[in-house]
Amino acid sequence: MRSKVTVFLCCMAIASFVVAQPAKPVLKFGETGRFKIMQVTDIHYSVSEYSASSLEFLREAVNLVRPDLIMLTGDIVVSDETRRGWEDIAGLLTEFKIPWAVVFGNHDSEYELTNRQIIELLSAYPDNLTENGPEHISGNGNYVLPVISSAQPGKTAAVLYCFDSKKQHEWISYDQMDWYRQQSRRFAEQNGGKPLPALAFYHIPVPEYNEVIGKPTTVGVQKETVCCPEYNSGSFVAMYECGDVMGIFVGHDHDNNYIGCRHGICLAYGFKSGRRSYGKIGRGVRVIELCEGERKFTTHLLHLYDCNREEGTWTPLRPAVSLFPVTYPDSFTEK
Repeated sequence: MRSKVTVFLCCMAIASFVVAQPAKPVLKFGETGRFKIMQVTDIHYSVSEYSASSLEFLREAVNLVRPDLIMLTGDIVVSDETRRGWEDIAGLLTEFKIPWAVVFGNHDSEYELTNRQIIELLSAYPDNLTENGPEHISGNGNYVLPVISSAQPGKTAAVLYCFDSKKQHEWISYDQMDWYRQQSRRFAEQNGGKPLPALAFYHIPVPEYNEVIGKPTTVGVQKETVCCPEYNSGSFVAMYECGDVMGIFVGHDHDNNYIGCRHGICLAYGFKSGRRSYGKIGRGVRVIELCEGERKFTTHLLHLYDCNREEGTWTPLRPAVSLFPVTYPDSFTEK
């Protein structure tokens, strides 16, 4: 009898734990048919004298943009006190009750926690959408975020693909691309055989970023060599063949923030968002707005601060300045 009571109590405890878990937010186009993403990249946050200004930057950006999703594209916490750093960032984001998600950079796992442990830590935050992804493929943080239609409840209208680009001089692997192709095909089948509009987010640029430099339709700043893998694993070609991804958004290179287009896919950098690492072209975020029912998005940079780490400067722009606005595909039609 005692064993039955014990089993019953254990089951009740498990059931109450499951019930207590908050439901994750659903990404959905607004009534106007728009879905706004704020890309934050390369914060390089550490528990230091710069902590307060880095958090204030993030708070200011979210209040100005008021996005539907905050996407952090790697090298977010770079500190021996990794847990404390992520708790600072996640705690701040939780205040806004806005969904947010993370893909990892090459530095995130170099300190106290592995990427898997970071994902486990972030799982406690109700608006966090980061997932570890399939166990059988390379990396941590390969997952899909569907964006639901405003007009047809339950119908996926757009897709956000998130990838782990792993360490410096590594690349997106073949098994990650096989997984992506399966997901892309599944969403197309659900859409009557037509690829859904999609964006991709990861940290390290692919070699094709070199091929849009100097094109007449490319806009933004290019102040450093593209730091990409020497080996081209074909991830760009896979997205071209699937026909769903309209734009790829990365970080990694702090003095690049340009966007260009090749074979119908935009190759874009975010705007470096942290204070304590190199980069002299300013600090800000990239804003991306999807248009429901169309293969179309708009994007621009929001410049919030001028910064020079070596000189110790951190100067706010009042008001913040919108830079390099473009619309896909119209802005990239070459004449």
